[in-house]
Amino acid sequence: MSDALALADLAAEQWGLVTTSQARGLGMSAQTVARLTNQGALERLTHGVHRVAGTPPSPLDELRAAWLALDPTRRQSERLRDKDPIAVAYRSAAAIHELGDLEADRFEFISGARKQTRRPDIRLHRGQIDPGEWTTVEGLPVTSVLRTVADLAAEHVDGGHLATVVRDALTRRQVDDQQLATALRPYAHHYGVRMGDGEALLSRFLQESGVSVPIGRAVELAGAMPMPGNARDLQRLSEQLASIQSAIAPAARLTEQIVNSPAMKAVADLARRAQSPAMQRLAKQNAEVAEMSRLARTISESINLSDFEPKKQENSE
Repeated sequence: MSDALALADLAAEQWGLVTTSQARGLGMSAQTVARLTNQGALERLTHGVHRVAGTPPSPLDELRAAWLALDPTRRQSERLRDKDPIAVAYRSAAAIHELGDLEADRFEFISGARKQTRRPDIRLHRGQIDPGEWTTVEGLPVTSVLRTVADLAAEHVDGGHLATVVRDALTRRQVDDQQLATALRPYAHHYGVRMGDGEALLSRFLQESGVSVPIGRAVELAGAMPMPGNARDLQRLSEQLASIQSAIAPAARLTEQIVNSPAMKAVADLARRAQSPAMQRLAKQNAEVAEMSRLARTISESINLSDFEPKKQENSE
């Protein structure tokens, strides 16, 4: 088998990427890798990491290359079997989970073992990750949504940006409000809230990120909620649901009309095609408004008040 085919077989297991160290493990010299690069069989992504020719490029290629470079001799499949792997974390994890609008100018990873790199575009954090605190996304080990929120809060990320992360984590039902409140609890006082009051910090973040109280309450009710056990509780729940429905339904319809109007679609299309960061942020904000509107409409339409109305007791004779 030719050198190029041997590398292609290896790269097929890890997004079409291969490291110089892995090539050396197949018996190839650095000169052979350089020759294959010059011939166009390989494309250099970064120092020590190449992409096999013909592999479709991905927006995650640079992040994947950075991850491979941190342990260049081992294959992706082998590293994913680690109990405490080097995982994508902090802002990079938020970006992969599509949480918030944090700007990630460096690739961030967390490792339980001491790691070093000379690359200025990589930031390494030292920390233990429990098995339930990371997951696999697009073939990469990534800190879970809840762990990502906690890590960003521990680093005292700007409250306005962290609020958008929390909003997205909750409204997309990736975590529930109690989990978020618990994760935020140790850091509440860093954001101007009473020490240990994670619920107050969560509420403030939701309000700052544009989630109104009715929608936030609707999301809470849409989660796992113990059913009331008596007529008085049922009556109270019925009144709450009616209030939520009447509050969010008109706003949802109006927002959808605005978002779907020809003028707003034209602005969104222009923003998507523009290269400036400001226009791209406008496109993202427009998409977020549309998503929040759809969420509000879905919640409003899914509330069936008759299911929660207390049933009248018939007098038995």
